[in-house]
Amino acid sequence: MAVRVLGGRYELVAFVGRGGMGEVWEGRDRVIERRVAVKLLPHDRRDASGAELFYREAKTAGGLNHAGVVTVFDMGLDPNDGTLYLVMEFLAGRDLDTVLRQDGPPEVATAVEWAAQTAAALGVAHAAGIVHRDLKPANLMLGLDGRVKILDFGIARYLASTHRSSKVIGTLAYMPPERFGEFPGDARSDLYSLGCVLHELLTGQPLFRAGDLVAMMAAHLHTTPLPPGQIRSGVPAALDDLVLALLAKNPDHRPASAAEVHHRLRELPTSTPGSVTDTSLPDAAPPAGAGPATPGGLTTIPRNHTPHQDPTATAPAPEHVPGPAAARTRPRRITRRTALGLGIGAAATAGITAALTLFDDGSRYARLRWRQPIGRLINSSPTVVDGVVYVGSDDNKMHALDARTGNPKWTYATGGNVDSLPTVVDGVVYFGSDDGSVYAVDAGTGNRAWAFPASINHNPVDESPAVAEGIVYIGSSNHVHALDATTGAVKWDFERPGTDWGFSSAAVVDGVVYFGGATNVYALDAATGKQKWASNPGTDRGFSSPVVTDGIVYTGNRKDVYALDAATGKQKWAFTIDSDFFSLPAVVDGVVYFGSNNSVYALDAATGAEKWIFTTGGSVQQPPVVVEGVLYVGSYDKNMYALDAATGKQRWAFTTGGGVSATPAVAERVVYVGSADGNMYALDATGKDPA
Repeated sequence: MAVRVLGGRYELVAFVGRGGMGEVWEGRDRVIERRVAVKLLPHDRRDASGAELFYREAKTAGGLNHAGVVTVFDMGLDPNDGTLYLVMEFLAGRDLDTVLRQDGPPEVATAVEWAAQTAAALGVAHAAGIVHRDLKPANLMLGLDGRVKILDFGIARYLASTHRSSKVIGTLAYMPPERFGEFPGDARSDLYSLGCVLHELLTGQPLFRAGDLVAMMAAHLHTTPLPPGQIRSGVPAALDDLVLALLAKNPDHRPASAAEVHHRLRELPTSTPGSVTDTSLPDAAPPAGAGPATPGGLTTIPRNHTPHQDPTATAPAPEHVPGPAAARTRPRRITRRTALGLGIGAAATAGITAALTLFDDGSRYARLRWRQPIGRLINSSPTVVDGVVYVGSDDNKMHALDARTGNPKWTYATGGNVDSLPTVVDGVVYFGSDDGSVYAVDAGTGNRAWAFPASINHNPVDESPAVAEGIVYIGSSNHVHALDATTGAVKWDFERPGTDWGFSSAAVVDGVVYFGGATNVYALDAATGKQKWASNPGTDRGFSSPVVTDGIVYTGNRKDVYALDAATGKQKWAFTIDSDFFSLPAVVDGVVYFGSNNSVYALDAATGAEKWIFTTGGSVQQPPVVVEGVLYVGSYDKNMYALDAATGKQRWAFTTGGGVSATPAVAERVVYVGSADGNMYALDATGKDPA
């Protein structure tokens, strides 16, 4: 694969992420052998004025010399496709958006510390005449040393110039009210955004939550925010006052400067001599060896990490995303007449949605129902039955969560990671564990019914059991076991001699059990375990779990996708992918859907002809699920995608805090999916992201 090099110097090494501001890559400076971050920005090469504005803004932002602002090294334009790029220091750490998703809200004193650092950096920028215009948690990077750095100075203004439908730019959840009119905003607009960020750090939820863009605009324009102290205990009254001052609808009623905000934060009873935040503005820098401090004086909220007892419901409470509190006024819709009366011009009213949605990544809050931490990594796909979500985690447990609230109902501990998709039949949950056993536990209580050591030498059982006619079918190592679903007693055992290890999950159809092995696809008699046929249609190893429908077995490996005759195993068609891996297929309404490398494919189930391909920013490791014409699939680019199943066009995407390698479950118009950030998410499946 060809390596992309920008300006003959900057090699793109690894894709980091994508957002409204473009793509971010880890790069390498070939001249001085330095690790860098490279941001790629969309650009029409015919727009010379846009490029000039980009260079001007980037040079101005690059001139900022402050520990709280990311350092800009270089900039340029790729002559091959006209892409503009910005080369910056590579920061190790997490942005505050990721911190909030993975850890929840920080201690109150820590939130104050981060806000003070941000205010110090803003003060330097504002003194230089630079306004950020898109301050939000995703643009605040928390380094390993506890310092916060602001990203993307100057970029918002450039991107606004490329979208002529409106000059209203920014991320809607953090946008000041004056920006919805003709006023372009000034330094006080950044202070409003800082108030939104600080409010979210203190409460763990966005300032306003609304179902659409217009309702969110109305909330910023008219709704009086609740003081953080009314949502979370331990917030001093002086901090509440400062947050509400930052969130004043009228810019004249906000603090006069970022320097004043920094001073007021430092005047709170939290300051300590060891703070990493600058103590003078605008030029003072923290000592080189300073580390993160623990400000004192505030009442903090201890984290609830009570260990699980098995089985019991002692997990941390889920993070809910509540609607506006009762004390808030209900945001009213902005009609055309109202918008004009507020000073939002007719042209802006007509074009505002398109401009806003390009930058707005805050809409995830309207889609998020709840988020529940259950481990460090979730590879298990969830199963939803009778209002309960069952899902495994790398904390060695099977979890049962209330589907409506995310509240834990019980956990069952095993001796290894639980990556197996649970199968729930007749009030019993069946699943495998990396400790080499298959488990059956009561779906209501989590009490164990039986366990069976399915694997030789305790090899992981990460495939999913299939249950049919009172029999549990599970593959492990080079065996396929048929177990009594009530007792776990062995009914029969199929052993493939030689090197055909790694049996997949089973499909049981019309009295036949179908498995994928390392070298063959097998069909066994479900009652006796006798082999009916074995087929190796290709030269590569490692066949996926099969899907059987309308007399056809669909399976694949890294090189090809196959359709086999279910009665004989003979190949009907093949589709070549030649990739690093192949996910299980899903077959719905005459279409085969699967993931391979970074893409989702749709093929005609009868012929194997390609219908469409959708490419993500990361690997697609598990099969999609299709419900009511919408395809849901996760990617290791951290996103959960909803696509039109007929066309492959994106309807919406939700970004989690880690890679999504599991298949989602969809029930009652809610999507349930786990992430490598250790959280289980419940997302509203309806609607589309604004186009």
